[in-house]
Amino acid sequence: MYWLIGTIALLIISLLITEVVIAKRRKISIYNFSDSFTNLYCGVLERVFDLVFSVLILFLFDHIYHHYAIVKIPFSITTWCFGLIVTDFIAYWFHRLSHQVNFLWAAHIVHHQSEELNITTVFRVSFFAVVFRALFFVWMALAGFDVFTIVTTSLILGIYQLFTHSRVIGKLGILEYFLTTPSHHRVHHGRNEKYMDKNYAHIFIFWDRIFGTFKGEEEEPDYGITSGFVNSSAYNATFSYWKNLIKRAKAADNLKDKFTIFLMGPRWTPENVNHLEPVFVTNENGIREKPVFPISRSRKWFTVFSTIPTFSAFIGLMSIKSNLGASLTFLDLILNPMILALLFVVLISVFVHSSVLNHKKNAFYLELTRQFLLPIAVFLGFIKSPEISIILSLCIPYMIFLSIWTLIIISKSKKGGEPLSGYQLDQN
Repeated sequence: MYWLIGTIALLIISLLITEVVIAKRRKISIYNFSDSFTNLYCGVLERVFDLVFSVLILFLFDHIYHHYAIVKIPFSITTWCFGLIVTDFIAYWFHRLSHQVNFLWAAHIVHHQSEELNITTVFRVSFFAVVFRALFFVWMALAGFDVFTIVTTSLILGIYQLFTHSRVIGKLGILEYFLTTPSHHRVHHGRNEKYMDKNYAHIFIFWDRIFGTFKGEEEEPDYGITSGFVNSSAYNATFSYWKNLIKRAKAADNLKDKFTIFLMGPRWTPENVNHLEPVFVTNENGIREKPVFPISRSRKWFTVFSTIPTFSAFIGLMSIKSNLGASLTFLDLILNPMILALLFVVLISVFVHSSVLNHKKNAFYLELTRQFLLPIAVFLGFIKSPEISIILSLCIPYMIFLSIWTLIIISKSKKGGEPLSGYQLDQN
């Protein structure tokens, strides 16, 4: 499993570097610093949730396969390839319904909030989608596909998305007729009326051609959601539309509408209840402007270095889980002190990083608190680990380094330097 984690990480880094180099040569801007890190933080939250939830889901899938499957499909290369087509078919309908049913859209909207499109956009997903996706793919187990086929075809589906989320790859000739290409998926991310709710397919574009949801790219779309999203918090990104739905449901006059709003499409709202005001801004000509997410170069470097322990904890979580073996149970996972310590590190860190990117008033004081708590969490979680000395010898000096840097930032701001807050982006 370690080789798989390392290979995927290396693939992602290589693709990121390649995309940046190509974009720079073409003199196009496809990355926004705060937006990209928000994408990554959303992905970390989703993967951390899936780390725990997948233990339950895979147990459920395996139980259904062995006890309730209509037939048991024998594994072979042929049946695996068939399983990939089935996975993509289910993914098409899950994706399509996620645009047509509000409680599913509340999870999926996160992926469409960004007004950029690049490889980091792949990771901008909600952990709610993990739960809803499981409800769709459980049917594969019931149909007789084993857990290995379900997991590996889903993994291929996910990896393929690294290819389709691109602005630097043009149309690909004959491939456009049967595979989902970057051109097709750019259309899907467009907020232009003619492009909306099109091209749901993940790998095979012929699903859209068969079910009437295909649209070819005529010009590059405007990306994002029609109401806009101006925030650099992964937590806010995850819960924003849920808050929207709950607010409108409370304002509805009758109980039926209060429930119906969660089952209808995004365009529907109860009678006498307006949609919430959009958050995007327009220029003097009434043209919508792209969010800026202002952040200085020094704060960018601080964000990069302060995030390194977070990503390290995340990779540690993935590695520890894989090392626990296939017989891992849910209780084994949630009662493991190392897992709990790293979960704490990741969850609190993403919250603090988001506060810094959003220029919250107390963000750097929260950062100091995080730097104090992280070594304690690591010590408590890894106290029985033979590697505790090595881990603490890396963690404590690094936290001291970050604390000094943070105190310098706070001191400079008090002397009239860059303010700790002031670029308030949260408009919800």
